[in-house]
Amino acid sequence: MIPLTITEPAKSALWAEERRRTTFLLDTTGERLPGEGWAQVERPAPENRRFSGLSVKKTSFSPGVTSVTTGELARHDSSCACCVGRPVLVNRLLSLIQERARGNCTFFRHIALVVSPEQQHAVAEGLKSSPFLGNMFSIEVEQ
Repeated sequence: MIPLTITEPAKSALWAEERRRTTFLLDTTGERLPGEGWAQVERPAPENRRFSGLSVKKTSFSPGVTSVTTGELARHDSSCACCVGRPVLVNRLLSLIQERARGNCTFFRHIALVVSPEQQHAVAEGLKSSPFLGNMFSIEVEQ
């Protein structure tokens, strides 16, 4: 399982350089945290910074699939059976696993999900309750 640490801006700034080198930083705060030293940094579009069960339709985190026959990237339809009802953040984390496996992003060993201090526990509970993430991530809130 991949460790997924839900942290806040001040705490993520204290991470050691060695830990950062193998960590994918998903910064949802909009505070433009320093990106130096992380394996890869992603900052979602403003409408996706507050994760509260948003629909995947019309978001920058909309999932994509590669067609077996053409090899082209195709978007899932808004009524796709594997996407309906799944929160945007859950979709993004699942797509990160796929991108990592396919070599389409930096190979990371850890994910740092940076949220506001007020969101930490709510986001953690939401992710822990997802049946899709339980076997892939070890989710913890940084204390």
